[in-house]
Amino acid sequence: MADCIHHIDLCPDCDGLRTVRLNRVPGVTSLTLNGDSPAISYQGPAAVYVGPVPGPCPNPPEGAGHG
Repeated sequence: MADCIHHIDLCPDCDGLRTVRLNRVPGVTSLTLNGDSPAISYQGPAAVYVGPVPGPCPNPPEGAGHG
């Protein structure tokens, strides 16, 4: 499996292309996601990738954020 992957999407502020590098967490054998709805659990080897949450748009539309 790859040590990293790249997530690509469109910025919701300026519609520009943005990419985020996600790094693989080795040795994951189970996974549980908790939230507002019932938890989701998985048992067994899993490929889990984590990375930073995209920050604010570096190219906001003209006039955005100006009062």
